Amino acid sequence: MWHRKIVSYLNAGSLLHLITLLELMVVGLFFYFNHISTGILHGNFSTRLLLLMAAIVPPLMAQLDARSRYQNYKLAKDKLQLYGFQPRLIKPLSKSKCQRDAVKAAASELGMLKPCREYFTKMGYKWYHIVPDIIFKRPQALLTSDFWRTTLFARTYHPKINFEKNDFDTPKWLLQ
Repeated sequence: MWHRKIVSYLNAGSLLHLITLLELMVVGLFFYFNHISTGILHGNFSTRLLLLMAAIVPPLMAQLDARSRYQNYKLAKDKLQLYGFQPRLIKPLSKSKCQRDAVKAAASELGMLKPCREYFTKMGYKWYHIVPDIIFKRPQALLTSDFWRTTLFARTYHPKINFEKNDFDTPKWLLQ
């Protein structure tokens, strides 16, 4: 059972996990080729702090974002199971590439990937639309605490349906 959750977590934030791995590789190579580890071990406090922050913060931010996208995935999976694929339910969860990936991961598990992809195509999203929509509409949103709270610190979503036990009724939309 737990392995399914791990696979779902990895699928929901696949781009963010790839970014984390790339960041860790770049940091590792940078440290290796530039002998930065000497600066961390023997430098003054501010130098050590700056180097450690540069190495730790980017991968940490990507993983916080991945955790938030997993919360979106759980919410989307509940909505899709309970109400079927409805664009009005998916639209609030499609503001960034990572959110769309989370919704697609949920839709894929429920056999609704095709209408989900069609919806995103209809909305004009392409594979290269990575930056969140709000950045183009209101760039100053990057400076708000609300943006960072929803991006990196989304509240934990507790699913209404336990998919591991299959303890859900046939959804109403499927009976119609």
